[in-house]
Amino acid sequence: MILTGLAWLVGYLLAAIAGEFVFEITGAVNTEREATPAAVVWFVVLGLAVGGASAAAVSYKLLPPAPVPGLSLVVLPVLMSLFLWWFGKERKGNSSHLATWYGGAALGIGLAAGRFVGLVFVASVRAG
Repeated sequence: MILTGLAWLVGYLLAAIAGEFVFEITGAVNTEREATPAAVVWFVVLGLAVGGASAAAVSYKLLPPAPVPGLSLVVLPVLMSLFLWWFGKERKGNSSHLATWYGGAALGIGLAAGRFVGLVFVASVRAG
């Protein structure tokens, strides 16, 4: 009972530290307008992590399979780049790197690739 409580406490502390790290880097990247390449790389890495975590949490496909495997690797970045570009224009210049077409595309590529690789990994582990 005590070990379980300590394990949860350590887990919460590690999650808090990881969250602070993510917010610190995201804040630093978003405050400098010249940091576009760093922002793109950061959003891809963040997307890969979140996409992989989503595959670990929900290890089955949420939608029926597409006619072309990996179609989400194209569709998701296009949809996210359009939406975040529109969102950034609505904020009238008071936006971050994420609220641009390249920020949305980078995050979308990372999310789709992370989920795709995560689902392939889960399937290979289950296959033995």
